[in-house]
Amino acid sequence: MPRAITALADPLTAPVVVPVAELSPDLRPVSEPVCGAHPIEVPLMVLSGERRETLFARTLPGHDEASRFRAMGPLRALGTLASTRTGFLLEHAPVFRGPVADLCRAASARYAQGNAAGFRAWFAGRAANPEGGLARPVGQPSASAAEQLMVPLIYLNHMWRQGDPNTDAATGPSRMPEPLGSLLASAADAVGMIPRFNQIVMTMLAFELDGVRGGTELSHQDVAAVDRMRPAFWLNEGDRSELELYRAFYAVEAFGVPLYGWGCHALECAAADDRAGGAQALRMVQAVIRNVYMITKRLIPRIDADEFRRIQVTCGWVGDEVTGVASGYQLPFMLMLDALFHVNYTHPGVIAARANNLRFVPGDWKAFFRMIYGAQPALRTWVHESGDGPLAEAYRSCTGTFTLFRTMHRHLGGQVLKGGTTTGRVFDSAAANYEQFMSEMAALTDDTAATSDVSHPAAPDSPPAAASRGVRS
Repeated sequence: MPRAITALADPLTAPVVVPVAELSPDLRPVSEPVCGAHPIEVPLMVLSGERRETLFARTLPGHDEASRFRAMGPLRALGTLASTRTGFLLEHAPVFRGPVADLCRAASARYAQGNAAGFRAWFAGRAANPEGGLARPVGQPSASAAEQLMVPLIYLNHMWRQGDPNTDAATGPSRMPEPLGSLLASAADAVGMIPRFNQIVMTMLAFELDGVRGGTELSHQDVAAVDRMRPAFWLNEGDRSELELYRAFYAVEAFGVPLYGWGCHALECAAADDRAGGAQALRMVQAVIRNVYMITKRLIPRIDADEFRRIQVTCGWVGDEVTGVASGYQLPFMLMLDALFHVNYTHPGVIAARANNLRFVPGDWKAFFRMIYGAQPALRTWVHESGDGPLAEAYRSCTGTFTLFRTMHRHLGGQVLKGGTTTGRVFDSAAANYEQFMSEMAALTDDTAATSDVSHPAAPDSPPAAASRGVRS
């Protein structure tokens, strides 16, 4: 059975540690709305283990992270990558200080003016100014400091390359003026991060919370206060639609925090054939998906379609040697749900998009989610073989809500996305882009709906789909 058998009850109001067996079966909504919705109060599994201080870390040569995670078991492995209160988000509020962060804040205001030549002349002058402090030796920064330095550097790199947010996406490689070009390259090498704009940078590293000082340890109440979240850096300073775009993605991880512990607990219950415990865990998972669905359903329509394209399309870096992308395929919430319920991708475009996107995901995250996908027995197989009615009902409530979420994302996301892509692919026209997105999302929704059928055990996905998850043949 799982080693972690306690949970934080009511983490959004009064977090008290209680044994999992003593948790109330009734989950109630909180009184204070978030983004116009009343989220359900979902307890948090208390995780053991020491989590590393960064999201990114290089895997040591010769180390097989997936095997190590399998030996640890889902919950213990999770504790090395995520925290009880913040999940895969940072445990402390990010701190962005120093000349690079200051330059990035100033650059966003200039960049939004829409004058590429004027912006680049100003940028080059500021970069070369010795009084700015950019060229001063900073010694050997800690891993967390180097990772946080990457955030403003990636924003600066994007703005330098694009020049004007109102024009079509720039193509081909580009290098910032010195010393910033070399600083970005060395920091990326030290951190193990592809130096391009991506969803993990945008959602999980580049946020600030009103009323929370940088460096402060975060509670789940802090993280879930989506109305208080704002981007640490802007690509169109002060733009409301950009803010809502960031919040829509951030809300997925903020309210997705309980998913990871309860999902891992469900797998460990399956291994022990603890049907009552598994049903309880799955009811918690369903509540998490519902929270994310209800909040993102309110946030996505606030995103202006033109502003979305202005930001997201130019961040695609199509034609660059590493083709940066900023897609939801990179978020741990989606990776966890796909792995936990064995969503087997069938559309070639979806498979290709995921493979392209996952290049930007930390290597040990990918190994962890491969372990979740490969855990035996798979949840669907366990539910199928158990013949347990309440367990099957709890399982189908999860997959049904997950399918509803993807149906909503296809409809609302399609309205916002028309004419733009963040999957790093080139389309002949805006219409072709939109049609491809709708086709891919329809297939992905069908793939998700198929997981609800517990009349058959789970089956492994196709070799191309497995390869897109990082599985080597």
